Amino acid sequence: MTHRIENLINLLAQKSINYYDFISKASDIAEITELFEPKDLSMWRALGIEIIKLDSGKITLKTRETDILDEIFCFVDIETNGGLSNGQIIEIGAIKTRGTQELDRFESFVYAPVVPENITELTGICADDLVGAPPLASVLERFRLFLGDSVFVAHNVKFDYGFIDASLQKCGFGMLLNRRLCTVELARRTIEAQRYGLGSLKELLGVQNVHHRALSDAVSCFEIFKFALSRLPWSVQSTEDLILFSKTAKSLALPKPQISERGEGEIL
Repeated sequence: MTHRIENLINLLAQKSINYYDFISKASDIAEITELFEPKDLSMWRALGIEIIKLDSGKITLKTRETDILDEIFCFVDIETNGGLSNGQIIEIGAIKTRGTQELDRFESFVYAPVVPENITELTGICADDLVGAPPLASVLERFRLFLGDSVFVAHNVKFDYGFIDASLQKCGFGMLLNRRLCTVELARRTIEAQRYGLGSLKELLGVQNVHHRALSDAVSCFEIFKFALSRLPWSVQSTEDLILFSKTAKSLALPKPQISERGEGEIL
């Protein structure tokens, strides 16, 4: 997603705007007009974001009008065999929910000819596991249908969202426009902790499952989300309230232990 598209969506997240102003702004963004006619709201939804026209004639995001417990969220995790420039997705796991109620699950290996040894050590996935797995384009097509226009949630969402977005575009499926929520950011505003990595938060919350496998990590992300919701202030009601809170509320992060200067690993 380019900065201009993100700025337009963030504007809609903050307030409703005149329909003709919206069309004018969207029509000035080449990445949009090259794909579809901006006034075709169904195409926005096909790319992951539901834009609605209010009775007043103004345009806004559905997530501004939707209560958190009524929202459709998709908790996503991927495993890869390298970085974005030299690797690809080898596993996708996701859980779709309405609020905190699970609706469906998605899990698939993705074929790749090579899995580096360090990735196998980290994830337990080896090249033999991927023999016979569907190709990336096939898995991404199914995943995009599963994701729909739900809110994309991940632990360090920038990585998972960015990798999937780039992979979709490489495969000719267009960009991701889904609203996104990061459970690292949300945890920082709702949970007192020294570290906010997935492993640290799982230990803190008593979540016990396999680490560094896509569906298990998506489950862990969901558990963190549910705990965080129980700590929200009453003023956070809509999905956009939640996204804004996750980015701007005061951090509850605790100071990390200091290591002694003698280098003996003593905690001061």
